Amino acid sequence: MERGFVTIATGNESYYKMAYHLLQSFRLFHPETPFAILCDRKNEYTEAFTDTVILEDAAFSYVDKFRILLDCPYEENIFIEPDCLVYHSLDFFWDLLSKQYDFTSFGWNDGKMVFFSDPAYAASKFLGQADAVTPIFNPGYMFIRNGNICRAIYNDAMRIIAEIKEDDRLNQDPRLLCKGAIRDDPVFFIAMALNGCLCTATPDEGKCISLPSVSKIYKISLSKGILDVHSHTRMEGCSILHFSSRRVNEEGLYLQQITVLELLRKHRYGLLVLFAESKLFYLILNIYKKITVRLKQLKRS
Repeated sequence: MERGFVTIATGNESYYKMAYHLLQSFRLFHPETPFAILCDRKNEYTEAFTDTVILEDAAFSYVDKFRILLDCPYEENIFIEPDCLVYHSLDFFWDLLSKQYDFTSFGWNDGKMVFFSDPAYAASKFLGQADAVTPIFNPGYMFIRNGNICRAIYNDAMRIIAEIKEDDRLNQDPRLLCKGAIRDDPVFFIAMALNGCLCTATPDEGKCISLPSVSKIYKISLSKGILDVHSHTRMEGCSILHFSSRRVNEEGLYLQQITVLELLRKHRYGLLVLFAESKLFYLILNIYKKITVRLKQLKRS
């Protein structure tokens, strides 16, 4: 059985850059493991991946993400969003996620319809009863086993999106929309529930950290494979840091980490990497970004 990891990038070059940085961090711990990219074109970034899958009819929107249910190249796949970096071997993901369901993730199975202003209406419409629940998880990392179930989840997801757009009670719902686009999270949750799939491990087991939920970073080092944070509770040895931001390329922490990655890629170690991973360098980058952003604002005005 062929297994591998997958990410996706379509449209703007910045997504390709993030996907490449994700791959760089992954290679620190998995030098040979297959890692594919689903994308709309080949370029200098896709050359680094084990396999490149071209989406000929890419939508250049959140809808492309659902294509992982159809077009992942391996029999068993673990998807990671491009705005993530890896700090630990992910081999243990297979044991946690590949046990029972063809589609699963790290999460819980008693989720309410929190992405809808009228949860009872949404539950009745899509699941047949007002108090129905769904799995709930961060769709930044998911397990996909190619086959009929994932195709069915994809078809249900496309139907759900179409029904939301046609429903005046939903298509302007501020909880459901993000900058005018339907959130992918609840669509995944509902389609997953309709096809009898559940989450098979809790987020703490996967140790995948979403940066907005992190209140403190105790230690972070790509060169040493360390990520210790406080996210509700203290967590040591975290595996993935999910930046989860539309402006990830402007964040000081992200810029610091990709600087370290580039040094490691060029086999620059010692004091140079030590400085790049220091708080001082992080502060310098933050100041630099604030100045450049402000100068751009002044130029536009």
